[in-house]
Amino acid sequence: MEQQTWTKMMSVGNAFLDADHKKLLGMIAEVENAMRAQDTATFSRTLQMFEEAVRMHFRNEELIAKMIGHPFEQHMQEHQYVLNELQQMEAELIDMHGRWSESASTHYFIFLSSWASEHIREDDMLMKSALQTHPYDFRPDDIMEA
Repeated sequence: MEQQTWTKMMSVGNAFLDADHKKLLGMIAEVENAMRAQDTATFSRTLQMFEEAVRMHFRNEELIAKMIGHPFEQHMQEHQYVLNELQQMEAELIDMHGRWSESASTHYFIFLSSWASEHIREDDMLMKSALQTHPYDFRPDDIMEA
C-alpha cells in the first residue's frame, strides 16, 4: 500500500489539527521504514514516538471539540480503540525480536495508513462545519505541541 500524504482535501478547517494530521501521516512512513529494516530497537522507539504523537493529537482534538461544542463520545471510543491496537501491535512485533515477516509489516502498515486516512476523512471531517465558524488558527490555550 502506498504512503498516504496529506492534501488540502483533508483539511478539517483548523490549522492546528491539519498540522497534527500532516505530522502523523509522515510518522507512519518512519514506522514503516523501521518495520521493514527489522530493527527492533529503532522500531520500538519510532512506534513509541508515533503513539505519543497520536495521544497528544487525540487530547488536543478532544479539547478543540469541547471548545466548539462538538459531540465527541463516539470519537473518543475510536481513539481508545486505536491506542489499544497500537499497544498490541508493538507488543506483538517486539516479541518477535525483529523477525517479523514482510506480510506482518505490510499488515500493520496498512492498518496505520488506513486508520489515519479514515480518521481524518471520516471522523475528523464531522467537526469541519463547526471548526469553520472559528478562525483557521483557532486553538485552546492548553493545547500541547507535539
